[in-house]
Amino acid sequence: MKHRPFPRLAPAFVSAVVVVASTHAFAVEGATAPYNEAVTILNGKRVVEVAPLPSHWQSAIPHFRKPRKGHWVHTVETNQGLMDCDYTPFYHPAACAPSDYGTEIRTRDWTVKMKGTWFSCSGRAKPVECISLVPDGKLRALGGIKE
Repeated sequence: MKHRPFPRLAPAFVSAVVVVASTHAFAVEGATAPYNEAVTILNGKRVVEVAPLPSHWQSAIPHFRKPRKGHWVHTVETNQGLMDCDYTPFYHPAACAPSDYGTEIRTRDWTVKMKGTWFSCSGRAKPVECISLVPDGKLRALGGIKE
């Protein structure tokens, strides 16, 4: 199955997301995607909130599979560590495996939380392009960046 990127978002929206992400104080230093507000320190312990799997995705679980080598992935930060997920920006053990980030360059989108909303973003160090994960019940995808 080939990944087909959707049309690019309006530059003003992307610029607004970048400004918000770069000035927001909730992201924790040391987070793999430093603008990810889902990573916090609570009582001295690093805690990661994971985007909930939408109920309408439950029927897809039997079709989930682990990522293949060199294949495009969604990278999700979890309390168990960084995970690469195949065809889903949501963490589920059937679709995700420990990430090979830092050892293999592949196209990645990052699942992050910004201003209380879950996004899929291209760009680890800073969001280059982001889309809301499920704004109207329809999942969208980005082109990703090789990282």
